[in-house]
Amino acid sequence: MTSLFGPRLEGSATEFRLWAPSAKTIELIFPDRPPAALQQDESGFWSVHVDDCGPGTRYKFRAGEFRISRPCRAAAGWRHGRLERCAVPIAAQRAQPAAAAPARNHSMRGACRHRLPEGTFRGLANRLEHFHDAGFTALEIMPINQFPGTRNWGYDGTLIFAPAEAYGSRDELRQLVDRAHELGLCLILDVVYNHFGDFDNFIQRYAPEWFDDEVETPRGLGIDFTREMVRQFYYENARMWLDELDFDGLRFDSVHEMKTAARGVFLRELAKSSRAVKADAKLIIENMDNIASRLDRDQQGQPLDFTAQWNDDIHHVLNYLVTGEDKNGYADGSKDAIADLEKGLADGFVHDGEAAGDSDGTTGGEPASRLPLDAFVSYVQNHDQIGNRADSKRLPDRISAEKLDFLHFVVMLAPQIPLFFMGEDAHLRTPFPFFFDLPEAAAAPKRADRYKQMRETFEEDVQDGGLPDPNAPETFDGAKLDWADYANPERLAALERFRKLASWRRSLLWPLSATLCLDARTGRQGTAIVVSWIFEAGVLTMVLNGSDRPADIACVIAGPPVATGEFSQQGEVLRLGPWSAVCWSWQRDP
Repeated sequence: MTSLFGPRLEGSATEFRLWAPSAKTIELIFPDRPPAALQQDESGFWSVHVDDCGPGTRYKFRAGEFRISRPCRAAAGWRHGRLERCAVPIAAQRAQPAAAAPARNHSMRGACRHRLPEGTFRGLANRLEHFHDAGFTALEIMPINQFPGTRNWGYDGTLIFAPAEAYGSRDELRQLVDRAHELGLCLILDVVYNHFGDFDNFIQRYAPEWFDDEVETPRGLGIDFTREMVRQFYYENARMWLDELDFDGLRFDSVHEMKTAARGVFLRELAKSSRAVKADAKLIIENMDNIASRLDRDQQGQPLDFTAQWNDDIHHVLNYLVTGEDKNGYADGSKDAIADLEKGLADGFVHDGEAAGDSDGTTGGEPASRLPLDAFVSYVQNHDQIGNRADSKRLPDRISAEKLDFLHFVVMLAPQIPLFFMGEDAHLRTPFPFFFDLPEAAAAPKRADRYKQMRETFEEDVQDGGLPDPNAPETFDGAKLDWADYANPERLAALERFRKLASWRRSLLWPLSATLCLDARTGRQGTAIVVSWIFEAGVLTMVLNGSDRPADIACVIAGPPVATGEFSQQGEVLRLGPWSAVCWSWQRDP
């Protein structure tokens, strides 16, 4: 598939291309040869063919007196004086697939979201056995595209085709993916298509058409998706990660922040383009609008567009139940959180349809109940929900191990896709504050904006000086997992409980979830809920009590149970202790 963006390598020669419709002149400059002038065509692309200029050649573009880096392909460095480097697509370097490559279609039945251990692709590759042994089937990595400096959450990138040099080379990234596949792990990458980082964003200098001046996102100007070439750029980027680097799927950040008129066109074409290179790609969206139609299936049950969505609704209700914090929609004490949990477990979303107003948790514009349960990704912690707290504390620092075990039981044994943040499998307490690496002149306004966000967006009562300095190296260092923590007896015990949950999910749910879920039926008495998910192959039932007091519910255990906390059967009444849950399944005869 021919790419419109980026250099085209042709043996020892290269055709260089740059889309800059309104630029007056574009030149290509090298460290060791004269500049080369580019010519513009009717589509807005500038190009030039240069002989004796193969892989490894370093170069930059110049628009007038301004030297620029494109957001395409690999970068040899970041600061203004460094140059890009021609890169050979990795797939083109492999005439035959790796001998150890397993069959495709790696599963996404339980995922862990992670930064890179030791800060490198190689470091993560050396830790993959841990995730395999813990029971994960997939690993989702936060954004890795080139960013300013040597440390970043990943959402300030401007060279989105270039894996960050601080993490390692493209070859090392591909080796990471290959190693994951050898272990049977699915690898998913977080990509950011709703904005560019606001520091050294060269595109605004040479292609202002890329942005819509009327659209603002929390991180700067919105992308103008009404322009076909802008849309094509992102299609090519998605295909690169899926094809050349062989990722199994992509998670698209905050699609609700794509606000131009062609958002729907872009998202549909993005999914179609991605599946053109990998039909079974796991395409996950983050979407505060809860638009169920983005997740619709065809008659064979295959996604028409996207595979699944991060489900904030489940996070919010479960966190409210265990912490009592009046945020994330639960500032109103009259809201019935138990009813919301009942609906979320049965249907997926609590608030269906575009979330323009408050929902009572029972109705919505686009009912989520029409979707399969694996269209929803459930979690109780992630980078946003930890990092956007003033104290950056995880749940183990705020609730008991008993409550966290309850949350893990509910998320792991419900049919939705469970997602856990790095270290959560062993109740690790490592904070995850916001961090970046910028020159002080650029860091100062970004630091000030962080306080504004915390106060106005995340409603945290933060005093000046009350946040870790995001530009300080020690803030970043404090966010790294200390893998020695896993040797702590308390952490080892938590990890063993997590592994048991993973084994229960495999034995109780997987034989059922391989077939169609026909219905979900619920009942409630006080704080106790019973949910039965009815599959073609059988029934999975969970009964839970999300409160500090015991609860009774009319229910009879109909199979060998697994549980967290305490329970007892008294005739036709099931008694659950505080923060307790029971689960069982039965399978129909073949």
